[in-house]
Amino acid sequence: MKRVIFFWSGATGYMAACWRALAAVPDVQLKLFVEVQRKGDTGYRHAEVLQGLDADLRFDDEPLDTANLRRRITDFQPNLMVVLGWRVPMCRFAATDPALAAIPKLFAFDMTFAFTLRKLLAPLVLRRYLRRFDGAVVTGERSALYARYLGFDSACIERGLIGLDTEPFTAACERRSRLASNPQQFLHVGRLTREKRIDLLVEAYRRYRSQVAEPWGLTCCGVGPDARLLENEAGISTCGFVQPDEMPEIHAHHSALVIASDYDPWPLVIAEAAASGLPIICTDACGSHVELVRHGFNGRVCGTGDAEGLARAMAWMHAHADELPEMGRRGLALAAPYAKEQWAAQWRERIERVSRVGR
Repeated sequence: MKRVIFFWSGATGYMAACWRALAAVPDVQLKLFVEVQRKGDTGYRHAEVLQGLDADLRFDDEPLDTANLRRRITDFQPNLMVVLGWRVPMCRFAATDPALAAIPKLFAFDMTFAFTLRKLLAPLVLRRYLRRFDGAVVTGERSALYARYLGFDSACIERGLIGLDTEPFTAACERRSRLASNPQQFLHVGRLTREKRIDLLVEAYRRYRSQVAEPWGLTCCGVGPDARLLENEAGISTCGFVQPDEMPEIHAHHSALVIASDYDPWPLVIAEAAASGLPIICTDACGSHVELVRHGFNGRVCGTGDAEGLARAMAWMHAHADELPEMGRRGLALAAPYAKEQWAAQWRERIERVSRVGR
């Protein structure tokens, strides 16, 4: 039996689906320590999302009982610990406690490089912390580049940190194909915060509306401080926070996804859109477009901060409405490697390899 612990921040439906797939592998025993925000701009039902998993759910304002955490870790006798980032105290403790030093550890993150002082200095500031890990697991190529900058050898960097349950989204593609007519509605999914550039999205949508006759509407799913920017905008409707199991039905009734972010390391919503057969419009700041969007094939990739480029992409989708179903279906194959079953198989192999090598 191979035993693995994930130390994580945030309880999300897509990771819960992947963890369940891994827990179902006969010779794997999985344990989770997950920290979530008590207050925040999301509406996840944390306990419900993690139901059925061996998960310890704690809130960020609770004191960390390190002695109890150490005992629970050592009692589990893990072959591998996967630690997400360095900001959460629980994760830092798991990585640095001397009593846990002999347990193999993988460093998990989705961040990408940027020319900021903090990221330029990260290899120096985090050197002692990162030396405690046997390797890094990242979301995709942009994070892999940053992992190399942080000092990880290329041979110790693996992709595939994130997966999802593709089946409900693929079913959404089938439901869309059976509609009497193709939907004529754009979709945006994500937190309504500064880095998602809701202001740019609104400006691009206004320009699109001025360029076409009978413009399509734009549905925005999400909550956050920039929700006010969507108020009283012609053609824009809001859904608020949508629970993960409700998203495939939303996808089934839309024509294309639009993301305007100026910083977004690996937005999972792009993978979900590809898995549901939606064409994708995104900025090149969206890290997951590297793996999941081929310009002109299953979407359009625009320059970061380019409102006019986003507007032209929406106008292009509008003018080629009859081509969108086939365009979207091309993305199904790009999303397939991120299916939870594939994710679990990769992690089973990873656990076996790391625990065999040891320290």
